Amino acid sequence: MAKATNTVRRVFKGSDAAMLTSLAVIMNAAESNKTFLFSKRSNWNDAYFKSMNNEIKRVFKDVLGVEGLSDQTKASKALYDAMNEVLPKLRSFKRAVEIDFTDDNREQEILNSIGFKLWNKVDKGNQEALVELLATFEKNMTPALQAEITAAGTQASYITDIMGFANLIKDKSIVQETKKKAKKTITAQGITELNNIYNNVMKIAQHSANLFTEIKDTAKVELFSYTKTLAGLSASTAKKTNLLANTTQ
Repeated sequence: MAKATNTVRRVFKGSDAAMLTSLAVIMNAAESNKTFLFSKRSNWNDAYFKSMNNEIKRVFKDVLGVEGLSDQTKASKALYDAMNEVLPKLRSFKRAVEIDFTDDNREQEILNSIGFKLWNKVDKGNQEALVELLATFEKNMTPALQAEITAAGTQASYITDIMGFANLIKDKSIVQETKKKAKKTITAQGITELNNIYNNVMKIAQHSANLFTEIKDTAKVELFSYTKTLAGLSASTAKKTNLLANTTQ
């Protein structure tokens, strides 16, 4: 039997659900910065952004058969908000330990023992690495180690705040991953619709990144990176399940 030659291929990386969720997150970033963006793009306005958001919702429903994109987007946003809150605390805590324990060369030993071997991945927005780092931090932050770190000058609230994020991040990432499920077989027409919404939103992302590059706002530029957004949504459910088991032992 001859193979079909008109197969439609996806033009994006990641699963269909993860791609659409990433687009929703990017559009949320665009909405949050619309005053600046609208001032730079003559054909961008509230109606245009609304049409893109509505199309993401429609494709989610009609192509993937998934209701409640708003719930999925909320789960992703809740996770991103939690990640954005804990990352500065982790960064500051790490630097404090490096400074306080440099004289006896124990800074790396301490940091490695509480999960900071994963810091390079975490600092790049890897959700799975963050979940693992926090789980290790919570598990290995013994009373003795906590006393030693606080005696060197770090406030105890830094440690307790970070430990409090361990279960919060883990729970939110599991909820989000559960919501990223396609429920129906995707037709060639469906793949075309997925490709179209991806291409359209990516134009917004690329223009937005370019405009923020112009004013040297690196943090805003990264909000419109599909690769970074997708990476933040691609944690493994299986590994999270293992981490859940490990932290309850």
